[in-house]
Amino acid sequence: MKNFPIILKTVAILTCLLFLMVYGHYAFAQERTVITRIPGEINFDGIPDEEVWKKIKSFRFIMHEPNNGKVPVQKTDVRLCYDNSYLYLGASLYYSDHKMITSIGKTRDYASWDSDWIGISIDTYNDKQNMILLALNPNGIRTDAATKNDLQNGMNDINFSFNTFWDAKIQIIDSIWYSEIRVPFSSLRFQGNTDKVIMGITLWRNIANSTNPDYGRSTFPEISLTKGEMLPWKASMATEVEFEGLKSKKPIYLTPYILTGLNQYFNGDENKSKTDYKFETGADFKIGLTNNLTLDLTANTDFAQVEADLEQFNLTRFSLFFPEKRLFFQEKADVFDFSFNQSDNLFYSRNIGLYKGDPVRIYGGFRLTGRVGEWDIGLMDMQTAKYSDFPGENFGIFRTKKRVLNSNSFIGGMFTSRIDADGGRNMAYGADAKIRTFGDDYLTLKWAQTFNEDIKSEFLSFKPTQVYLSWERVRFKGLSYNLLFDWSGESYNPSVGIETRDNFFLKSGILRYGWLPGKSSILNQHQISTENTVYSNSVTGVFESFESKTGWLFYTRKTLSGSIDFIWSAEDLKTNFYIVNPDVFVPSGKYNFYSFKGSLYASNSKRSLTSNIALQAGSFYDGFRLSGSIAPSWNAGSSTIINLSYRIDHVSFSNRDQKYTNNIIGLRGRFMFTPKLSLTTYVQYNTFSNRIVTNARIRYNAKEGSDFYLVYNEGIDSSVRTNFLVDHSNENRTILLKYTYTFAL
Repeated sequence: MKNFPIILKTVAILTCLLFLMVYGHYAFAQERTVITRIPGEINFDGIPDEEVWKKIKSFRFIMHEPNNGKVPVQKTDVRLCYDNSYLYLGASLYYSDHKMITSIGKTRDYASWDSDWIGISIDTYNDKQNMILLALNPNGIRTDAATKNDLQNGMNDINFSFNTFWDAKIQIIDSIWYSEIRVPFSSLRFQGNTDKVIMGITLWRNIANSTNPDYGRSTFPEISLTKGEMLPWKASMATEVEFEGLKSKKPIYLTPYILTGLNQYFNGDENKSKTDYKFETGADFKIGLTNNLTLDLTANTDFAQVEADLEQFNLTRFSLFFPEKRLFFQEKADVFDFSFNQSDNLFYSRNIGLYKGDPVRIYGGFRLTGRVGEWDIGLMDMQTAKYSDFPGENFGIFRTKKRVLNSNSFIGGMFTSRIDADGGRNMAYGADAKIRTFGDDYLTLKWAQTFNEDIKSEFLSFKPTQVYLSWERVRFKGLSYNLLFDWSGESYNPSVGIETRDNFFLKSGILRYGWLPGKSSILNQHQISTENTVYSNSVTGVFESFESKTGWLFYTRKTLSGSIDFIWSAEDLKTNFYIVNPDVFVPSGKYNFYSFKGSLYASNSKRSLTSNIALQAGSFYDGFRLSGSIAPSWNAGSSTIINLSYRIDHVSFSNRDQKYTNNIIGLRGRFMFTPKLSLTTYVQYNTFSNRIVTNARIRYNAKEGSDFYLVYNEGIDSSVRTNFLVDHSNENRTILLKYTYTFAL
């Protein structure tokens, strides 16, 4: 035991070092801003000119991009205050010329950098993970969204379908755009059991109509570009603010709907047109149970107004991923997230109410979200009806998280169940942790197991298990990296979730180095990277695939951004890979192939015309591949937006005399007649499925929470029409009318 004191000292030193690593970068955190409480309500008219506004200190905005860290040329005066019911934002936004004011979009939830904006991002629980985004443009159009995971997955972690109750008014006088935003505290869930409520807040302003690098996007607080992209919406970048004596409100909203319409389709046996008429009612009910808990109830849940999925063509050996578009499941989606690599997740909401792409009636269910003590929780239970030969099912999900060690670290757990009326069942649980160890370095650990009724439960076995480990440095400037291991056992089956690849062991390493060249360079920021990924079979240990990608990512000071990648791929196919069954396929065997991939986003000086261009070309297994896409967008005035998309995928295998070319064409139009009335149309054509899909939706937003929809959907089989065939079984037409109204009780 003579070495015990040395061991004890070593442990003490290591403990101190770990403490400094975890907490050191918080020791010098800036002092919190105390938001001013006012004795009475604001005269809510769009101009913050009352005497109370003049007594409140204005926030100091700093350029975010393109000239990061510079003082903005255009003056921005934004102030915050609150009373018992509302959080108020008052803004006076100055322009050197009133012609610079750019107001694109005339309908709720329009979201594009083509317009000027004033916005506020609020981390209501100050958890450094999730935010509510509220933005206003010079037309008085409100846009709101919600973020999750501190935007670790970029745009995939932003939910633009999120809606909450808030008001805004604007006035433009000469070259000054005045605005006032009023957010009811009943729309914000926060920890309200203490004398002081702490939230995270970021304020941001966008000036769109200029190529001058002295204009652009500015923020409070000042945010360095070294941390990555989309920083004004990252919860970890917010500044902490303090509210004294703030009490959370308990909202109660009842939103019934009534729906009628018809569905025309062809009977498969007789090939005769049939018409089903539809009349339904249902309702959603939202109630604040406590200061921190919200209960959502839904009965006969309907998603008639949801836009159709984008057409895709699959050139991989694995299933395609389609994002959730239904509002009930998008709201509070961050609470139920338990994601692994790429799109894999322990919970995938599209398993509920959809079967092979067809809608399945949802009888109803509930969702409970909020915070109990220091734990964030989410509880959901949904019941679906029988569909064809598919039995009715019950889905249960429970998720919880707790912040530990520091404000950017958490531990959590999840449980899911899927039980059908015939006795089939699938259960799963998971535990995860994300620890900010020091600086911008994060350690992420995840463990999940699944159990099916037809497989013997093996709790201590790795067969029904997925294990995930990553060490990542998150920043743009300088060196960043990500070392990742992901292992999935042979009987792991998350029936409530999604797993795009089975029985794998993934090893991945990413190295990046980024620069912020400064004002003298045409580039605002750019980064080089190398990524190497190896998949092997988790059962046999046999190699399956490898990809090495080296690339360059860049952003110019205005109008242009893009990336270039060189890719080396290796595959060991154990079975034939059918691209178009049975005519075009890759035989089993070992392959090495190389390709180039590039993308470019460009816009003109006034941003009325923008375009995304992508290209990938090179060898493909033992053949050749060419994939390209272009997606121009035209803002034809402030109320009309036209989007065109075209994608081509061509593969050829000359040694087997096989080739195939697929085309997908899409045309979307958005016509905003007034702030309350809009028309959205979308037409898609996919040569692989020979389907022409049309979706048109008229929305009349009478007031907040009250909507009238007229929806038209049609699917046409182009091969039938072109060749004058009589088999119309792949065609259908739907016309629906839906009205919703929200009662505030």
